[in-house]
Amino acid sequence: MTEKLETQTEQMLESVTLNQGEEMVTTQESQRVLSETERVALLEALLLANGDPLSIGRIQEILGTTKAEILALADRLQAALAGEQRGIELVVVSEKLQLRTKPIFAEYVRQLMAVKPRKLSQAALETLAVIAYQQPVVKSEIDKIRSVDVAPTLKTLLERKLIKILGYQASVGQPALYGTTEEFLQVFGLPSLSALPSINDLKALVKEPGEAQGQSEEQEDGTPQPDTVDVPVAEAAPSLPQ
Repeated sequence: MTEKLETQTEQMLESVTLNQGEEMVTTQESQRVLSETERVALLEALLLANGDPLSIGRIQEILGTTKAEILALADRLQAALAGEQRGIELVVVSEKLQLRTKPIFAEYVRQLMAVKPRKLSQAALETLAVIAYQQPVVKSEIDKIRSVDVAPTLKTLLERKLIKILGYQASVGQPALYGTTEEFLQVFGLPSLSALPSINDLKALVKEPGEAQGQSEEQEDGTPQPDTVDVPVAEAAPSLPQ
């Protein structure tokens, strides 16, 4: 009886070993060496399947290569997608890569997805600009710059995930410190905060004194604004079915 059990155990172990060996061979075959062109195509496939921005670090893990090589592949893919015959483009968002539909096709993509354009009031845009250039910044400083209580506007921007609380100031009451989010970079098509226009560039666009007179005042109490501004939204390429 004992000898029979030992024989059965040996057969089971041998079967498991053979199965493991077959799996190793299959894995090795699936991970064959890819050509440079295939690696560029692989990067495109990964970004398309992921949909959301994919970190360069995660791509390194999957491809088993260096950051420099990933960036080189990204440059090649970006150049390949730049042609007029392509409807998507590769963008860099805070050390992450993402495929998006090109801005010139945004209106058509919105019709397909039946999504209303995302809008921000002038008050929200002004508050967002203050935070983008002054971050980390507390509410009292924003109030002072805008000369109005921005609490409702901050709530809206937080709900839109365009800003977030970075921490708390070491002062009386420990007020929250606000800053922009990665979503902010995605919405405005910025690779990083360093890509924001300089203050000098913005000054050149400031309206002449008195030009804005007669325009409706901003409402900071959450009521709908008569004038709203479309936020430029670059649609992400849809993910492939899982």
